[in-house]
Amino acid sequence: MKEFLASVFREAKEWARLIAHSFIRRILPMAAFVAVGFIVAHTHKNIPTFSTLPTPSDKPITVLAGGDVNMGRQSGQKILAGDINYPFTHIADTLKSGDITFVNLESQLADLHGETQSPTNEYRFAGPPQAAQSLKNAGVDVVSVANNHMWDYGKDALFSTLDSLTSAGVAYTGASEDQTQKDVPYIITVRGKKIAFFAMTTLLNGYENSGATDFVSYDTQADIERQIAALKDQVDWIFVSIHTGIEYQNKPTVAMVKLSHDLIDAGADAILGGHPHVPQPIEIYNSKPIFYSLGNFAFWQPFSFWTQHSYLAQLTLSAPHRVSYQTIPVNAGWQPSLLTDKTAIAQLNELLGNISN
Repeated sequence: MKEFLASVFREAKEWARLIAHSFIRRILPMAAFVAVGFIVAHTHKNIPTFSTLPTPSDKPITVLAGGDVNMGRQSGQKILAGDINYPFTHIADTLKSGDITFVNLESQLADLHGETQSPTNEYRFAGPPQAAQSLKNAGVDVVSVANNHMWDYGKDALFSTLDSLTSAGVAYTGASEDQTQKDVPYIITVRGKKIAFFAMTTLLNGYENSGATDFVSYDTQADIERQIAALKDQVDWIFVSIHTGIEYQNKPTVAMVKLSHDLIDAGADAILGGHPHVPQPIEIYNSKPIFYSLGNFAFWQPFSFWTQHSYLAQLTLSAPHRVSYQTIPVNAGWQPSLLTDKTAIAQLNELLGNISN
């Protein structure tokens, strides 16, 4: 009898072991899978699989490009009085929404003992060194300093401008304290992609003109084209800021068109135009956008509709050397802001779409 009971106990023990083994290997994983599926289905119905999650490098890069910025005159006085964020109070959030924000800095930044505009010439002005921090606080990453006002108070004021920008963490292109580097591009890397910014001007004011061309990228088209040709296979996008044309004209000159086309033919992916102080039409040339004039941005000129209304170009970079864009209408002046008036927006859109000469 004892032997029989022992045999039955051994048999039962073996069956228990087999059942437990089968449960662990087959039933338990299946139950866990069903449970996880139930939880996912009832909490995150649209959750993607890991293979479809975008990697950081897949996300398009956004560049915001604005027009002329004057940190002198009233803006400079406000900054000197301690209102460091005065110029961009109403639009800083928009400027910070881009991966890169670029503007044309059309005033030197220097300590002129309180002067932000010449007492004898209203077209000669400069902002204080602190204005570089105003730009940084607003989300501006890169500025062009190749324009006709970048020698208004001479070499010392130019060097002060560049030093102030560097101290504030704002990059610049279009001038240098090293004469051999004046037209070398600024290259920024975003999510592993490289974007080059060149800048040049065909204009300089004559107040202290002697020596300006040694340090400012003046009339440097041929050299920039050579650099673009050498660089275009090493970076993902190339932008060129050009300061040229005729003030207050609502369409580009023949020379502006030729310059822009030549730079695109050399390998530039977009042209960012300044100087006319009014917006001009946008052209798509060989699939590349040319913004002939971005108009005023933080620049007060209240004498016409077009000096007070312009736009930010919102550039989307999703594949190397390909650029798409949208426009963000703005009210230009001491403190630029988003333009909401539908009639004014319609006028602006009509102008930007009209490239006929």
